[in-house]
Amino acid sequence: MQIWLKERIGNPDLFTGRKNELAYFLDWIDRIKLEISQSTAILSRRKTGKSALLERLYNITFDKNDRVVPFYFEIRETDQWLADFAEEFFLTFVCQFIAFRTRKSEYLDTSRMGTFRDVAATARKEGFEYLGLVTDNVLEMSRQEKADRLWNTVRDFPRMTAAHYNLYVVQMIDEFQFINRFVFRDKACQNRIGNLAASYLHTCEYKNAPLLVTGSWVGWLMDDLNRYLPGRFLKDPLGNLAENEAVEMIYKYSLIHNIPVSEKTVWLMARLTEGNPFYISALFRSKYPGRDLTAAEGVRKILEFETLNLDGSINATWMEYIDSAFPRINEVHAKDIVLYLSKHRDRRVGHGELKKKLGLEMSDPELEKKLKAIFRSDIIEEDQGLYRGIRDNIFDKVFRRSYSDDIHHFVTREAPDEYKALFGEIQERYKSLSGTYSRYKGAFAEFMIIHRLTHDVRKEGGLYKSLMHNLPDDFSFAEYEKLGGCHSPPLHEPEFQIDIFARAGEKKYSLIGEVKNR
Repeated sequence: MQIWLKERIGNPDLFTGRKNELAYFLDWIDRIKLEISQSTAILSRRKTGKSALLERLYNITFDKNDRVVPFYFEIRETDQWLADFAEEFFLTFVCQFIAFRTRKSEYLDTSRMGTFRDVAATARKEGFEYLGLVTDNVLEMSRQEKADRLWNTVRDFPRMTAAHYNLYVVQMIDEFQFINRFVFRDKACQNRIGNLAASYLHTCEYKNAPLLVTGSWVGWLMDDLNRYLPGRFLKDPLGNLAENEAVEMIYKYSLIHNIPVSEKTVWLMARLTEGNPFYISALFRSKYPGRDLTAAEGVRKILEFETLNLDGSINATWMEYIDSAFPRINEVHAKDIVLYLSKHRDRRVGHGELKKKLGLEMSDPELEKKLKAIFRSDIIEEDQGLYRGIRDNIFDKVFRRSYSDDIHHFVTREAPDEYKALFGEIQERYKSLSGTYSRYKGAFAEFMIIHRLTHDVRKEGGLYKSLMHNLPDDFSFAEYEKLGGCHSPPLHEPEFQIDIFARAGEKKYSLIGEVKNR
């Protein structure tokens, strides 16, 4: 698959797992041609891989070159005038449409997008007179500063273009919740349009160009969808990686980052991070000195640094989230509520218990309003009118590191002791369950073989050659250009898989291997 739209994940090989999600949404995109796919919202907190999933779906759809045109647009977290927002939306769509139809990736380069006149000229040069005509009309509306009319025109333009060219469009809009917060009616950005999402009330219902939106502030986005777009969107929560995919990600990051891991620490890291992609990547990218991911003690020290040290990327990311949330929800009692719910995150808590334990002198409606505000900021969970802390042991440590009563004691004694106990529990579980996880043995074997081919075979070639049979007389291990498994593209028939493919340079022996789990 060619990467048409540059993915923020970086090295495309870093994209791991999400097999079920990819299969579901690729089928959802395919069903757009039958006009039966409903607009959908992917809901998940920051750093869980939503943008990576959207960008990969975009590239797969673009590469298929079928009749569904992918359109990706991110709503920026910065104040912007409605007219400027509409212009950016319009020009981005036109350029991506032309790029898809002409198969010319240079049109995806937003820095070369140019003015309305440039885009109109490009459209006509490539044979899209309709796009050129509408671009001229949009330019005139922009000159007259008719922002409302401009937005109404460009918002519906993807579906109108699809209808005109007898095609279909999938509109992938990232960070959709920002549409009600960062778009303003005036140039000075003083008059916020707090209900702009409602303008999609009819647009999102058209099945020839449905929306696939994401939001990092789950409660906030849910509130907007329920209030302004009731019944228009399916809601699809994006959870953490499945355990086998977390294991795959850890081994893959180990190979790409050239950071060794061990079989036991892979299990430990997968369980500790609970399959959160950001937490896994943070362990490999940590600034902790003397990083060692081959031993449990090394993993624990890195995790303590990442969660308890203000320079840790996990700590910094969560604190950005929290610092952004609290000013919107009025900090009075909010921190105490989150601390209490986080401490008791294994169960649901009601109003009465919170008022009694925290000495809250407020009515139930006042407390519910406070709890709803905290919930919309994604730092507690709600279940049938009861609340609990986020079931995330790492968030718990980060929050308590900044808001517990005795921070020094928590950082130096309490948190390390809790981590040691947690590590012990996971290691004991690993020992007791290792025999039941035979389904992972194949994956472990593949990655361990790749690991050896990467780090050891050229140092101890004689040893590893003695383990193999029927080798050519002039065989020697090489520094392989590419190492890993090889899978057929999504939806490819027939499906195929190569367990081990070690591609060598010119005049060197490459290796292809199949791993048997016995």
